[in-house]
Amino acid sequence: MTIVWIYVDTNKEVGDRDHLKVFANPDAADEWFKENDPEGVVFGYEVLGDETRPRSYCQACGALIDMRDLSQIVAHVHDT
Repeated sequence: MTIVWIYVDTNKEVGDRDHLKVFANPDAADEWFKENDPEGVVFGYEVLGDETRPRSYCQACGALIDMRDLSQIVAHVHDT
């Protein structure tokens, strides 16, 4: 089961790109809070339908790649 952590900025309108922040883990949220909203909180939510898709993050750019989709793996190449 995958959990994401969601922060809602109630000062923003629904649909505003900064209305929601989604974090992969609580540590990432804590880092963001230090500079942006020291008193903010996040709530954990289960990601539905995620059980069968092994994924990996590209260390160069942070993109999420479906490791079962060869076309995504081959297409995602960086010059080093």
